[in-house]
This record gives sequence, structure tokens and C-alpha cells, in this order.
Amino acid sequence: MAKLGAYYGLCPLIDQRNLLGVTDDSEIGHVIVTLGKNIAIKYRLSDQKQIHSWRTKDKFSSPVIYDYETNQYVAVFNQVYIRVWKGDEEYVDKLKKYKFNKPIHTLTKCNNKAFVVFKNGDVTPLSFAIENRKDLGTEIAHTENDADVLSASLKNDIVTGVLLRSNETNYFIWTVFSEENKETHKIELTRENVELVGQVLNQTEDQHGVHLLSLWSDGKLYSYPIYTQNERDIPIQVESPGNLFGLIESLSCKSPITMAGLNHHYIAMYGADPNQEGAALILYNSQFKVSQSKQPLKLFTSGAKLWHIEDNILLCVGQNLAVIPFYLDTEQLAALVGSHRAALNDLDPDITIVEEMEVTNWNLGPTAEAPDPHKSIPIRIKTKILEYSKQGLSEATICQEVLPEFIEKEDIDSISTCLEYFCDIPELCLAKLLKFCLIANDKLFKNTQPINSSSLPTNLQPLERCMLLDKILMCSFSDIILLPHIQTHLDLTSTLLLLQYICYLMTEDGHSLPLLNITESENKLIEWGCLLLDANYQKFLLSRDAKILEVLTFYSKLVGEYLNSLESMRQVAPLLTEIKKGKELIKYKQMADCRYSIEQLSLY
Repeated sequence: MAKLGAYYGLCPLIDQRNLLGVTDDSEIGHVIVTLGKNIAIKYRLSDQKQIHSWRTKDKFSSPVIYDYETNQYVAVFNQVYIRVWKGDEEYVDKLKKYKFNKPIHTLTKCNNKAFVVFKNGDVTPLSFAIENRKDLGTEIAHTENDADVLSASLKNDIVTGVLLRSNETNYFIWTVFSEENKETHKIELTRENVELVGQVLNQTEDQHGVHLLSLWSDGKLYSYPIYTQNERDIPIQVESPGNLFGLIESLSCKSPITMAGLNHHYIAMYGADPNQEGAALILYNSQFKVSQSKQPLKLFTSGAKLWHIEDNILLCVGQNLAVIPFYLDTEQLAALVGSHRAALNDLDPDITIVEEMEVTNWNLGPTAEAPDPHKSIPIRIKTKILEYSKQGLSEATICQEVLPEFIEKEDIDSISTCLEYFCDIPELCLAKLLKFCLIANDKLFKNTQPINSSSLPTNLQPLERCMLLDKILMCSFSDIILLPHIQTHLDLTSTLLLLQYICYLMTEDGHSLPLLNITESENKLIEWGCLLLDANYQKFLLSRDAKILEVLTFYSKLVGEYLNSLESMRQVAPLLTEIKKGKELIKYKQMADCRYSIEQLSLY
């Protein structure tokens, strides 16, 4: 599951064409923004506060980066000088500068290692470039109009490439830095009657290779293998621009598209909207080759720059540098296949999906009958499930259709059946189910048997309500996605009631959740407790209600007991390890109060 969050402005831009770049800082949650040729500022993302700034009269010609090897800041000046400084300085003009004989294009980082990228496409580690700057030659830069730097890393191996653009031809020069040596390669990227509009380096699914993904003006995305760890000595026999990888329809490919890799499965893309009205930022899943989350933007800026730092995407939006958080979680293939399959039917009514189902008889005998493919679907919900399944809807989409209907009808039995049958229940539905279960009238439950426990709130009676609540708590979920839905659908009263029930389950009077053992139940309850505290942190912090303080104090006491038990288990663990190995346990009573002991070992 991939999701884009709400974006916010980090700082204003006088002219985004003068923005040289955004890089990560040594401190987590901080970025360095090189706003123009004369100023670079260090910002804190959490509150958009300026932490420090550096100024110069010599003019920056690269973004300021932090070099982890020397623990210093580095930048290029006037394309021929490099300066290095600690960070406390404000004006950097008087610092020592290292002059190079050939022009420098920019500085880049990959896997916390800094590299110097020259105008002719050469890439050299920063430390080596400074030490050997007089021996690097005096080659004149190529005549290309523009150059884009791409990087990717595989464990200790780093791939850094430069795309050199000319009027009619594009060349991609990449260098592989490994423990053994340094290799440089070059290819020409051309296709007839189409133009190159975007490119990015992407790891293969097994994370042992790197592919160059090139996007063209006809919307086709091509993949060219440039490096593999498993077959390093075997030449790659693929013609440029490579094999057809996918088709991009979520953006208009008539204009340039900016691309940045987030991980080996996701790529961020910014470009014009397909209807040519405004722009959009999308998350593209390279594993299933589909576009997922989309953030529409009012204005499109051709050639806008895009950066990926930690769990944020930084993008020039209008006259501001915007920060867009993103969330990546375990992907559900069923949800992707169903949702995009249904969308395909909506887009083109002439397309008909033909399904052929074959039932294999595994020689069960002459009287054996072919199994019913829908036999496992409960009778109560079978009609609706089959109806939506024929439309090609995924399990998550079916849940979004049937569960709100059952909640509206207050059909407890059908809701309980759905919770037992479905595995991929959307987080929004879980929040709605929790709200319904906590406020539902007692008369809706057939089993009115109460639970004999003084620690259980009377509002959670009868027993059937708790049984339904247990099934909801047992469902798998993503806390990042569920958090805003909990904040929206559960008020403070319902949240407090649910937290009381979780406290009850964690006490000796509680019980394990259905189909889960004690360890799994405790893990699940801790996840829910953390989620409720995160969703209502500010409300709990500002509240002076005695009931809230009582519940939070009791929950804190339970957590303390759990931590103490873990400490006891940590102390017992070495003893259990010795018992498992079959070693004889020797007790030294006379040394019970000593902090150390001495043993004599016979080596021969």
C-alpha cells in the first residue's frame, strides 16, 4: 500500500530555476536547501524553522551536501572550486578552496558517499578527486545542453550515471564503483519520432541489479539493464533503450516528467495531468506496473525538480518548496488486481473480460464430485460476494460495499460473518466497525449473557459485543493508514471505552483473542494501545478528566508490569540457553553475593 500525505510549504522560492538542490543533513529530520547562487539554508522539517545559513559571493554551482566521510559540508563554486567547512561558519568565501582543471557539473551522494560529477560525464569519489585534482586532466566539457545525475546502490556497490542531452541525441554514461574496481559504460538513448521525457535508476525485484527506466513521449516506459551483481562478467545483450516495461497513463507524457526512486518497488513521478489541466504527483508501483496514490496540483511547471529525503518528497510547487510525506507498506496483490481490473471496464465499455475456470479432479475416485469453487463462502453473505466477484472487484473493494450496508441495517450476524471470512478489510471499514460495535444498542445482540468481571466496563456488556469486538481487534491493519480514520470516526468517549477493554484483556481476568496464541494476542493489544494513544495524544495531554487519568494510569501500570516481566525473562534467558545446550548447572553457594566468578578450564 502506497499513500501520499498532505503537503506543506517548507520555504518560499524567488525563482525555482535558481534552486540548485535539496540534500539530507547529518541530523535526521533536517535538510539543506541551496536556494540560489549565493545562499544555502539548513531547515528543520517538523516546524519549517531555519537552523543555519551559509552565504557566498563566489556563487554556488552545486547544492551544499554533507560528507559523512569527513563530517563536513561541501559545495562547488564557479564550476572549478570546491570548499569544505565544518558548518558553524556563515560566510564561506574566506575558506580554503581546491581548484580543478576541468569544469565540475555538480556534487551528488549515494549510500552516504559523496561524488564529484564533471561536465564531461566523469564521476569520481570526492576524497579521491580532491587529493588527485591536478592529475584528473583538463578535458573540455562536452557541448550537451543539459545533464541529469542518477544514482543507485546495491550493498557496497554504487552505480552513478549522467544523462547528457543534446539537441537530437541522449547519451547515458554510468560508472560502477565496487570493492574491486571502477567501470564506466556509455549508451545512446534514441527512438524514432519520440522524445525522452523522463528517466530514473531502479533496482530489480531481487535487489541484485540496476535498470535504467526511460520514459518517452508516447507514454512507453523502457527498462535497460546496466548492472547486475550475479553476472558481472557477462555482457548484457540488450539493445537501447531496452525492453518495454510499462505504459504510463496517469500523466501526460507530452511534457517532461520528473522521476525519483523511493525504493525497489516504488517511483515518484511529477508531470502534467492527462487532461492538460494542472499537474499531478503519483506513486508508481514498478512491481505490478500500476499507478497508485495521486496528488493533484493546480499548476504544472515544466522541468520542476524532485527530491527524495527520508520519508518525504520535496517538490517545487508554484513559488514554494513543498514537502509531501509518503507511506509505503506491504502490498496486497488482490487489492491491486481487483481495483485496476474494475477501472479497466469503466474506461472502455468495449472490453470484455473472459474467464475460464477449470476444476481439476485429483483422482479422488469414481464417485468423487468436482469441488464447488464457492463452497467456502458463508451462506449468509454468499449471494452478495458472488455478485461483486463477477464484476472483478477485489476483496477490499467488496468489503467497502457490503460492510457499510450491514452496519446501516445493524445486522450483527452478517458483520460477524464478514469478519471471519475476509482477510483484507480496509482500515476505513475497521474504524467504522469499531464505532458501531462500541455504541450499538444492547438489544441488537442475541446473546445477552453478561461477563462476570468487575474490571470490565458495563457499557461493553453483553458477551456477544465483546466477541464481536475481539474479531475486529484480531484483523490485520496498517497503523499509518488506520490512524487518521481512528481520529475521524472514534470520539474520545469511544476511544476511552476501547482502551478500557484493551486494559481488561491485558489483565489476568482477560483472555486471548480468537485464533491467536497468548504472545500474538499481547502483540496485537499493544499495537492497538499504541494506536489509540497516538491518535488522541493531544486530547489526553490537555484533558483533566478524572476518568481519563484513571484509565491512562492503569494502562501505564500494566505496561510497567510487562516491562518488568521482560527484564526478568532477559535475566533468565542465559540460563535457559545453557539448559537447551544440555550443560550441567553448577551452583556456587559461597559465591552467591559476588559480582564475578573464576573458573579453571583444563585445556589439555
